[in-house]
Amino acid sequence: MTQEIRTRLLLMADAQYGSFSKSLIPECKPLLGVRLPALRKMAQEFVKNKEWKELVQTDGADDAYFEEAMLRGMLIGYGTAKEQDNEEAMRMFDKFVPFVDNWSVCDSFCNSMTIVSAYREEWWEHLQSFLASQKEFEVRLSLVLLLSQFLKWDDAGRKIPRRRVITEADIMQNIAWKSKKQAQNDSTEDSGNPYLEKIFPVLDRPFTQGYYAQMAAAWLTAECFVMFPAQTMRFLIKSGMDDFTYNKALSKICESRNPAPEVKARIKSMKR
Repeated sequence: MTQEIRTRLLLMADAQYGSFSKSLIPECKPLLGVRLPALRKMAQEFVKNKEWKELVQTDGADDAYFEEAMLRGMLIGYGTAKEQDNEEAMRMFDKFVPFVDNWSVCDSFCNSMTIVSAYREEWWEHLQSFLASQKEFEVRLSLVLLLSQFLKWDDAGRKIPRRRVITEADIMQNIAWKSKKQAQNDSTEDSGNPYLEKIFPVLDRPFTQGYYAQMAAAWLTAECFVMFPAQTMRFLIKSGMDDFTYNKALSKICESRNPAPEVKARIKSMKR
């Protein structure tokens, strides 16, 4: 970022908030304590005034502060969504990925990349190399994008609501499958989501890239459950996840308010 941007960020810094945030994101760059709404407002200002491309052309390696990296990701997300230039969005995404080194920048960046939902087929193919990566945050980025831009949308591009209550009846539909292959093939029955059948195979493996990749996989699995409980239950029964990620997924499901008590009891009984 430019010196002018850095000066503005320094003027908005809140040392107390920065210390608190640092405790939640210990691995990040020096943290000023600028709150996320202020960063979003700044990013939208630059995008509105068409200054954002000039700002993101600078090298991400020069970002001295956490907030500079966060702002860069927001600019890419908001700017590409406004212009709907998917090729440029992919180029900027690829350039930014190596500088994502913490969960907070990763997740905010993914949530801002709404252009992905307009070009899902192209992005599905583009993300395959990141999903297959051995780098922790490349895997986390791709999994969080699947959650935010693929999982929650139906065939017509309408947002699918999360279920408010999940009962035993919801999870026990056609539960007895003869084989893992059959469970995967039938896992998206009546889901309305064209990517669910692709997401389960992505999750059906050990996650050895690191803690933040494992937690993203667990989070995505839990979100699959609260939206598509029967299909996800069938996946969990045959899941090839490593034990840590699998058990974290069960924990996240039980942390949700949506499953009924008897559903949570069943999920807890599945712990490895």
